[in-house]
Amino acid sequence: MDQARLAGVGNLIADEALWKAGLDPRRPASSLTTAETRRLHRHLRAVVSDLLERGGSHLGDLLAARVPGGRCPRDGEPLARDQVGGRTTWWCPRHQR
Repeated sequence: MDQARLAGVGNLIADEALWKAGLDPRRPASSLTTAETRRLHRHLRAVVSDLLERGGSHLGDLLAARVPGGRCPRDGEPLARDQVGGRTTWWCPRHQR
């Protein structure tokens, strides 16, 4: 997520929200449908709420899998890793489109 457009959303939060929303982090925001934008917004709010409830430490579902050889907690697919906007991101090629 472009920090110039959505400041404060770091790699972990962005990866978690995009993973939960089923969206490929390489997609430009302009390519998202209205429904996808709403879905991302809903999951972003939920991830941040979870973070705040846990005292600020990030313990999302995807976090432990964000390592070389890591697998998607949802479907077991090997996670992909790339640089998007100069930042490292992890995603599941099977269900994040």
